[in-house]
Amino acid sequence: MSYYYRPPKNNHATILFFQAFGGDSDYYNFKTVIDNLSQDDGILTFDYLGYGLSDLTDKPQTLPNTVNEFRQLFDSLKLGSTVIFAHSIGGVFGLYDYLNFSNHVVAFISIEPTTYEVVHAHPKGAELFAKAADAFNQLTPDQKAARQKDLAIQGDINPLLSAEDAAANTKILAGKMYNRNLVAQTQNWNAMLKPVANQKLPNHLPTLLFSTTKRQAEFQQSGYLTQHPKSRLVALEGTHYLHWKYPKLIAKTTDQFIDSLG
Repeated sequence: MSYYYRPPKNNHATILFFQAFGGDSDYYNFKTVIDNLSQDDGILTFDYLGYGLSDLTDKPQTLPNTVNEFRQLFDSLKLGSTVIFAHSIGGVFGLYDYLNFSNHVVAFISIEPTTYEVVHAHPKGAELFAKAADAFNQLTPDQKAARQKDLAIQGDINPLLSAEDAAANTKILAGKMYNRNLVAQTQNWNAMLKPVANQKLPNHLPTLLFSTTKRQAEFQQSGYLTQHPKSRLVALEGTHYLHWKYPKLIAKTTDQFIDSLG
């Protein structure tokens, strides 16, 4: 499993970045946020198997299998205090990881984490992705290269990355587009999410949730926002990828939130 790890300093926690669905690099996806966080923060980015620079896997795409794959990485690094920072479907993986391996997690931060209800609201998503994958895999090598070259223009790459970083992440994403693990995940979304369908983070856990303004009410009632006195929701204008628009604000708010926990 491909990962980037920066050890914490001065008793700071390590922030674990859980990426969204799509196949690009976890590190480059969050890089503009990471660059604005305290240098004392520990940082761990990791590509799920089938994503980024990680290999494909032949294991069934289930929630326990996916989490167990990166949980082995966490355990091998012997991490101390950790903060989960999850975006989109990463929220599901982070929620399951917390509920089953929570002994060192001191806070849970999320950006528009996936809810069970959202997947049910888009029942044809898996079918559409499978059709797109089939169409892509029937293209000639030159046609695929042309499609892959436009990834940054199409909005699939963080627009605030430097030209060098954007090129690197474009190459990574192009190599993982529509692979069999991604197709299997979309086909198994309902089964994958079932273990956390009615689960919520416990109220003793402080949580910070970033959402778009139009989904503020939805997330206010979600299992990702707890009743802990330090928990809060920050609503921002924008799209699902808020960390691509507000990296400095999100980094500053994240550090302030973690510091407030003492």
